[in-house]
Amino acid sequence: MIVRPAVVVAVGLMAVVGAAQAGVYLVNSDAPSGNAAALNAWLSQIGCPPEFLEDFETGFTVGQNLSGVAGLLPGELVIRDTGPGTPSAAVQSSSTWFGGSNPIGTYAVAHDEQAYLDLDFSARPVDYVSLYDIDHTGTDVTITFVGGGTASTHLETTGGSGDSAEFFGVYRNDQPRITRLRLDASGDFRWGIDNLRYGLVPEPATLALVALGAAALAARRKEN
Repeated sequence: MIVRPAVVVAVGLMAVVGAAQAGVYLVNSDAPSGNAAALNAWLSQIGCPPEFLEDFETGFTVGQNLSGVAGLLPGELVIRDTGPGTPSAAVQSSSTWFGGSNPIGTYAVAHDEQAYLDLDFSARPVDYVSLYDIDHTGTDVTITFVGGGTASTHLETTGGSGDSAEFFGVYRNDQPRITRLRLDASGDFRWGIDNLRYGLVPEPATLALVALGAAALAARRKEN
């Protein structure tokens, strides 16, 4: 079953092929103006601050090819270009590399739209993933879970210039952890991704300790 979200915040359960239970949570904004609401809805669903945020703003150089290189990204994430020719998923800053659209901040990862661009979490499967997609006219997404089950969806088309990036997030809900997010985009040959958030939901005991610590810090600030 394919779910095609097309509203500012598209939230729902989608069927999973090869899994006993059905239900992953999706959020996709249909315009930059909906990004904040979409992000907040996704954060509310996962119920914790993201374990990792990679915005490509520090530690990278313009033109650096990330494809297939382990150890560059936190949480053992590896980005892979599996398309024809020399694999390339490169950090870029100019809007030229994103079809006229801008990165969020200064840098984002540019891709040539040849199938596929993979976010490979197989070394450390995750509970949730989100990203901002930049300059495309349709992206098919395949989510693979531990055990081989898959789910698919299609991202809302973005604008073709300026600050047009749009938010997409997925939470595994009652499914096994996520091992791969595969992106198959089309458009004007250049597109990109930025601001990746991903990781594990802490165990309930850990969440309780975090909540207690936050409450204690808030109380101390109030006293001061």
